[in-house]
Amino acid sequence: MPTYGMSDAIREMRIRLGYTQEELSYGICTPGTLSRIENGREVISKQVFEALCSRMPGLHHVWISCDTKNEMQRSKLCKQILMYLSAGKLSEAKRAMEAYRQLRDEKNPFCRQFGLYTQAIYQAILKEREEDILPKLKKALGITMPDYRERLQMQKKAVVLTYDEIYILLNMGIAYGKREETERALRILYYLKTYMKNQDLDVMESTKVYPMILGDLAWVLERQRRFSEAVKQCDTGIEICRVTGKYTVLPHLLCIKAWCHTAAKDHVTAKKSRQQAKAIFDIIEEYRGYRSFQEFYKAKEPIFVTF
Repeated sequence: MPTYGMSDAIREMRIRLGYTQEELSYGICTPGTLSRIENGREVISKQVFEALCSRMPGLHHVWISCDTKNEMQRSKLCKQILMYLSAGKLSEAKRAMEAYRQLRDEKNPFCRQFGLYTQAIYQAILKEREEDILPKLKKALGITMPDYRERLQMQKKAVVLTYDEIYILLNMGIAYGKREETERALRILYYLKTYMKNQDLDVMESTKVYPMILGDLAWVLERQRRFSEAVKQCDTGIEICRVTGKYTVLPHLLCIKAWCHTAAKDHVTAKKSRQQAKAIFDIIEEYRGYRSFQEFYKAKEPIFVTF
């Protein structure tokens, strides 16, 4: 595999961002492995590189990939699973997840984490064995962040998350919200909101994730009847979607905003937000597995994070 310039790029990017080898490698590889990679004495694997890219935006341009056949098939299945889960196409998602299980490398922590995470989302959407969802998400996070409870309490840059870890934490916030443990849910969601604002993250990826965080934060706040706070989070997310042209999350934000205005007896604004959400869903002709917009709107679902 050609790796010219890779070691220097990783070391220089790490130093530029102010991370130690211990901070950057946490949950991905050992500091010794990272040291050997940076010194050109060890060839980096695709999985390790992609995890490092989540923590150090700007590295993808130096990657030259020589995937094996299994890696290419797994990568294709990962995209299919997330796409099917996002669209609520659960029978297709189940088939793709079974195919992924047959190909995944049990020694690869990222494969195990992805498998647990997507199983949890599948169960959440299906509302199947919901008591298992939160433990499964915690187990998935623990694979790369075994002491996550302590690390998430640290208010310093040493806590660096991959995007998979962000997605898992966000779904943990949803799971706590569904269990009516709203204070725990809000603690996670406010942490993620602050993290996304304070970290130097890739713009394209962060603007995709940030509106989801705001939407699920608003979803929990609505359940606490904190309607004005929820609307404020929705409006921020809606503006991000408008500016960036990313509309996947937009109808969800509009639905949550409509719920809040309905509860606050502002029926005119609620109707406007609801009509806007329906128009977007009608264009894409997809109601996240529901037969109609009315069914989806009535279900008051959170934004399950699978993108």
